[in-house]
Amino acid sequence: MKELTENEAYNKAAIYCSRSEHCASEVCEKLRQWGVSDTEMQQRIVCRLMDGRYIDEARFCRAFVHDKFHFNHWGRQKIALYLSQKRLPSALIAEALEEVSDDDSLVAARELLSAKLKSVRAENAYELYAKLMRFASSRGIEMEIARQAIRQLLEDVPED
Repeated sequence: MKELTENEAYNKAAIYCSRSEHCASEVCEKLRQWGVSDTEMQQRIVCRLMDGRYIDEARFCRAFVHDKFHFNHWGRQKIALYLSQKRLPSALIAEALEEVSDDDSLVAARELLSAKLKSVRAENAYELYAKLMRFASSRGIEMEIARQAIRQLLEDVPED
C-alpha cells in the first residue's frame, strides 16, 4: 500500500466525512487504517476537517443520539456509554441526550418491553419482572424508566 500524502489523506477523509457524520476519533482510526501513522499529521488533518465543518462533534452527538434512540431503540445510558467510548466531551454528550425527554424514554421503553413481553416465558410475576428488567438494562434504559414501564405493562397483563 502506497503512503498517502497529507493532502491525499485529507481529501480521502473529507469524502469519508461528507458521506455521514463522524467524530474525530473515528476519523483518526480511519486514517490509521489507511496507513497514516503519524499522529501529528492525523491531528492536522482532523483540525482542517473541523475548520471545514466536515467534523462537528456536537452535530455528530445529536445525530448519534437521534439515530440510536429512534432506530436502534437504545436507552440513554447505552448511548452515553458509546459516545464516551468515542472520546467525546461529556458536556456534548449531556447536551445531545437532553433532546430525549423522560416521557419519550418511557414511551419507547414501554413499546420495546411490550414487544419483548410477548416472547418471555416466566414461572411467576417476579421472574417475569426480572427478565424484563434485564432486557431493559441491556438496552441501556435507565432503571427508573424501566421500572415505570414494566409496572405499567404488568398492570395491563391479565392474571392467568
